[in-house]
Amino acid sequence: SGRLIGTVRTGDHDTWALLEPLVHEIVDGLLAPTGVRYQLNYRRGVPPVVNDEASTRMFESAIAAIGPDALSDTPQSGGGEDFSWYLEEVPGAMARLGVWSGVGPQLDIHQPTFDLDERALGVGVRVMANLPLAAAGAL
Repeated sequence: SGRLIGTVRTGDHDTWALLEPLVHEIVDGLLAPTGVRYQLNYRRGVPPVVNDEASTRMFESAIAAIGPDALSDTPQSGGGEDFSWYLEEVPGAMARLGVWSGVGPQLDIHQPTFDLDERALGVGVRVMANLPLAAAGAL
């Protein structure tokens, strides 16, 4: 006997909805030729973070008002984020505050070695202060 535990992540609701039957199909297809019996307990956990378009534009305006160096593109994270539960209820957007100084290795934020470049905090405060102006169309 054995036990396999894992997570499945996706970036949109349509794919999220399709994954459970797909996982069942894949596991069944892999194990059927071997005669191995299995029990699959698929639990749909945290939904994907899907930013609302209008809210994203407000964030972009709030960031752009600080200056061109305040915005940086970053690869999408594969981590689960419970902020998605809020976005299931109300339109909104999530943005990540970059906290790496640009020197040395980028350390994971969920590890004891994490090192915050505190200069990022001022940028975050200015972005949040600009958001009401962006929402009002003043930026």
